[in-house]
Amino acid sequence: MTEGYQQLFIMHNALKVNEIVYTILEHVKSSKSDLRNMAMTCSTFSNIALDMLWSQQDSLTPLFRCLPRDTWNPWWRDVMDFSREPLPTEWERVRINAVRIRELVFTGNTSRSPKPSLQVVQRLFELFPPAVLFPKLRTLHFKALSQYLRGFDSELSLLRQFLSPRLERLVYKIEPRAPAREVEQLFDDIFTQAPGLQQLSLLSAHKLLACPSKAPKLPKKLNVLSIGPLRIGLMKQIIPDIQHLRSLQSLTLAVGKSFDMTSDGIPLEFSTLKHLHLTGARLEHCTSFLHNVTMPQLSSLEIWYFTATGPAEVTAVVGSLSTFCKTFAFLENITMINQSGDRFEELGTLHSNIFRPLLLFRKLSSVKFIDIGKYCLDDAFIEDAAVAWPDLRTLAFPSKEHGEYQVTLTSVLSLATRCKSLHDLHLTFDATHFPTLPRAPDGNLELWTTQTAFGKLNIGESKVSEASRLHLFLAVLFPNLAKIEYYIRSDGAAAWIQTEKAWRELLIERENSPDEAASWPNFLLQLQP
Repeated sequence: MTEGYQQLFIMHNALKVNEIVYTILEHVKSSKSDLRNMAMTCSTFSNIALDMLWSQQDSLTPLFRCLPRDTWNPWWRDVMDFSREPLPTEWERVRINAVRIRELVFTGNTSRSPKPSLQVVQRLFELFPPAVLFPKLRTLHFKALSQYLRGFDSELSLLRQFLSPRLERLVYKIEPRAPAREVEQLFDDIFTQAPGLQQLSLLSAHKLLACPSKAPKLPKKLNVLSIGPLRIGLMKQIIPDIQHLRSLQSLTLAVGKSFDMTSDGIPLEFSTLKHLHLTGARLEHCTSFLHNVTMPQLSSLEIWYFTATGPAEVTAVVGSLSTFCKTFAFLENITMINQSGDRFEELGTLHSNIFRPLLLFRKLSSVKFIDIGKYCLDDAFIEDAAVAWPDLRTLAFPSKEHGEYQVTLTSVLSLATRCKSLHDLHLTFDATHFPTLPRAPDGNLELWTTQTAFGKLNIGESKVSEASRLHLFLAVLFPNLAKIEYYIRSDGAAAWIQTEKAWRELLIERENSPDEAASWPNFLLQLQP
């Protein structure tokens, strides 16, 4: 009996294998409280559980909380200052846990208080240089640190101390007034001291006032790069070098002006690039870049610009897609966003023919043109889109301007039911009349087939009337539709409020009286004028 009792406390040999312990802890790592409990269970779980707990942090505050409470003055305005210098053995606890950190990632949720003062942070890095303190660091969002560095005049110098061959991802927002010499030194050190970087983001809110005099060398292993805006001469040097990054798959580029980079009219080829995000003060700045490159494997294109533009510039971008993509086989997502907030009355109307070149790209699953002008789409374009884009998941043409109502409820229902993966639709249309129902092969009227993926409808400035029976069509054709949105400022907002209310009442009735709901399709067939 005693022997059996003692065996209960003998650890299974499997738990001596770190890989098995790691696999066990993987199932609880989503809960920090569970991981803490596992860490306190026994030494077998402790080290690996603590590694997981500390692996990703969004600030330095948890590290400083490892110091004894009596080392701190009473917190004033949620700032931590020393009441006494921590002992070396007390600092050692900070160092032991810092060694476990693999990612310092800014999440925007770093409001936890208290926060260490600048002097406290400086003291930490005096005792432990960053490369020594964080030997396992793979990801650094410098904003996770910069929140403590107000008034610190050597930010770039501190950043350079974090560079190491082990660093794989670096995100840093360069201040516009950063000294050119220090920016140039940072670029040089990134190339020499962090050759293993795979993801690099060096963006600035505005064009740097003092740019480096020479283009930076880029780590050869980069697969994600975000850079700019820089002065035009420097951009013209950097962009040709980007084409030599043979692993590059994602590029975010802030362009400040239009420019020509081609040599003898031959565009640069980004042969491996799959995702491109361009931002520019004007749309034509982004267009000029597109005219200088080819991207035969591009699957996602996103363009943001900050000055309202007219149909000619939008036409230039859409019309050039086939040139810089070189093939229709890969493009899946296209997004264009006007961030200016300007009005478009004097800039002209965006008709369907502007967007028709997109129909050649048969793999498109997301098409979003957000606030880029006043639209005048038509039924023919919507019907053709349903055929061209069978895998469509998102279609959005929102606008702050009242457009012309040439898209009818008939084509909208046709699109939404034929594209079986469509989930989000944002489109202005005319829903004041009962739609024209399709006909079966025998010539009899029939309803469109049910579509179960459709979850969100935004009708913008659409018009609606009870005669369309829209609420009933939505309940019958789209059983999983969860949300209807509309612009409350619209003149027809009251009608849409009533339509949404009627639709929600039908959802309740369908739940409570399924037999009654089964008769709705026949009722709609009888209503066809």
